[in-house]
Amino acid sequence: MNEFALRDLIAQKIHQLKPGLTLLKKEQYIPNTHGTRSFIDLYARDELGRHVLIEVKARPDVSRTALHEVVKYVEGVKQYFGAKNSEIHVIIASTDWKELSAPFSRFSADAGFSVEGMQIHLLQGGAGFRAEPIPRQPATQGRMIAPCHSVYWYANEERLERGLEQIETAFEAKGIEDYVIALFRVSKPPSQEELLSAHRAGVSKILGVPESALAPLPEAMPLMREYAAYTAMQTLSRETCLRLISRDREQLAEVRKLLPGLEGEEALCYLHRSVEMMAPCPKPDYYEIGNPSKFGLFYRSGDFALCKIIRHGIFRRNALLTDRTICAELGGEDGVTGQKLKCTVSMCNSAHVNELKQTVSNALEGNPVWKAHILQILDELKIEFPTSEIELSLFTPETGVFTIYFVLSREQGSLYLPYYHILVRNPGDVRMYYGALAPAGSPLAFPEILKKYYYNSLDDLLFSLTWGGRAPQDSDIMEDLGAQYRSYRFDIRGGQPDNFSVFREGKWRACDVVSMFELFRRYAEKNEALVREIMSRISPWDNGASFGFSGR
Repeated sequence: MNEFALRDLIAQKIHQLKPGLTLLKKEQYIPNTHGTRSFIDLYARDELGRHVLIEVKARPDVSRTALHEVVKYVEGVKQYFGAKNSEIHVIIASTDWKELSAPFSRFSADAGFSVEGMQIHLLQGGAGFRAEPIPRQPATQGRMIAPCHSVYWYANEERLERGLEQIETAFEAKGIEDYVIALFRVSKPPSQEELLSAHRAGVSKILGVPESALAPLPEAMPLMREYAAYTAMQTLSRETCLRLISRDREQLAEVRKLLPGLEGEEALCYLHRSVEMMAPCPKPDYYEIGNPSKFGLFYRSGDFALCKIIRHGIFRRNALLTDRTICAELGGEDGVTGQKLKCTVSMCNSAHVNELKQTVSNALEGNPVWKAHILQILDELKIEFPTSEIELSLFTPETGVFTIYFVLSREQGSLYLPYYHILVRNPGDVRMYYGALAPAGSPLAFPEILKKYYYNSLDDLLFSLTWGGRAPQDSDIMEDLGAQYRSYRFDIRGGQPDNFSVFREGKWRACDVVSMFELFRRYAEKNEALVREIMSRISPWDNGASFGFSGR
């Protein structure tokens, strides 16, 4: 059956294509001022009053042109009828989807209007047809490094080379092809004696016994850490993780026990960690959990030197991918992990602004307060500074109770404070927006926090560090801790900050000059009793590196 005959058949029984359709015209002509004329195969109306544009294809060699035709039709309808995207629905009806299925799935995911695909099955003897909706294939996500990493430490170069072979052999055995290894060398490695002393002190603290009561460590115990193989893989789907884990019965049993209590990114991080921990496993001299924040500490710290990046799979095949870009993504600066985002965007480039809005929405899914604020700020800038260039930097660890703990317990505690800033550059005008944690309201007691968010268990709170300490209800936890994510702005005139404002109740309101550090100091002073209890309850279990989390 040719396309004209198929078009006429569908026109006669259009309700069989989709209930609620009313045919308006066959071969609807749509003029176009840009010189492209369109003839829509079938033009209809649905129950919602939308313009329904039906493209009919009957042969595989012509089905490839369907998407091109659809774009032409839609632009013509928007121009000729003044229709909005929300008022348009497209149906691609084809007898053959072999060449069309994959591009259709990508097209329908990206289109700003409603698109539907229909497989047409012709009945014998020309008795009619049957229409079956085409399911969309999952869109290929491209490169996306998983946010949970592994750090394999080795005492010397010889042990490192052997360790790299073990890592690559283990990944191959598990069927993982796409991953990178960043090799670091410690600039000034501590001595064996210093490491032994630190190790004994940590064990003594955890067990609550004096160091003199501990059995001596074996002299051959390889505590020296001179090289780190920092390993991260391409993000795997939940289904892929479970399929890989099913090869290891013990690991699968543990996952089945713990996974039902986890959701979202928590669950995905746990699954990736389980995949890496399943047999066979590398045998380093020392192992610790990594994450984007920790990688950033390695990469920018003078204590570590990046030797090289070892690539596998997609990372090796992509010749245009630079080591610098890989390091930025390992550090979470693309916003994928939800912890970090750094970018520069011109406000006059609508496509880039829209992409930034989507990236911000994804990155701040767990922080609805700052998500709403930043999206509103971008809309504000589009009106006030339409030709400006903005620099956005964002760090949201979303670690709940541990945000307070790390700020106050680590040597560079200020690096653990969540923040964002947007610097606006415009001829004659400059503005800065920034976000910070501020004291707000009365906090719950620490036992109430544990009961509400951690099943009344300190162990559950500590266990969350196995996936970096991320807390899905971070913004709620912060409010119950007596803190709140706030947004501020000020103008820069003559090189000096002026006109400070805070965003409250949907409006910018004048406020005193205040910094993120001052706001946190006020919080700690106001809630001193709670802060002291957090520190006293967690610190006995903290031996530094064992937590596997580092600030920005």
